[in-house]
Parts: sequence; C-alpha cells; structure tokens
Amino acid sequence: MTSRQKVKRIGDRLGVLLPRGIVKAMDIEEGDELRLTVVGRQLVMEPADDTVDGGAFRRAFAAVLRRHRRTFNLLAAYDRGEWSPPTR
Repeated sequence: MTSRQKVKRIGDRLGVLLPRGIVKAMDIEEGDELRLTVVGRQLVMEPADDTVDGGAFRRAFAAVLRRHRRTFNLLAAYDRGEWSPPTR
C-alpha cells in the first residue's frame, strides 16, 4: 500500500497523518507505540510490541546457523578470498 501525505506542523513538531487504510493494514490504534527506523532515506514504521525476546531470537538464529552452516561457511570463505563459486 502506498500513500502520499504532506508533512504538517503539529505544535512545535512536524507530523504526518496516517490514512485509515494504512492504520487498518497495520492493525494499530490510538495510543499504540510504534518503532521508527531510518534506512537510507526511507522511514520504516512498525508496532513496537512485535519484538521477540532475546532468548527466542538467539534460539531461532542458532537454528538457522545450524541448518545453513555450509552456506555460511562458504560465504565467509568467499569474503576472505579463499573460495569462489564454480564457473559453468
């Protein structure tokens, strides 16, 4: 979903009003806390309560590393200049 909005002065700050469709798609309500992240010149907005606790993240990351160990090892070797993909 894409929307163009004008930046407006709200008190001594600048703000953007969220269109109803975006609010519904994100399932947010008045008073909800959002996490804003700047990536390059893009603003990423996501509900702040969608975070995973540290232990669950570490377990999930460890499972990914175990499952794809060979791939990560090859990528690390490539970064070090010790491996290159086979040519066809």
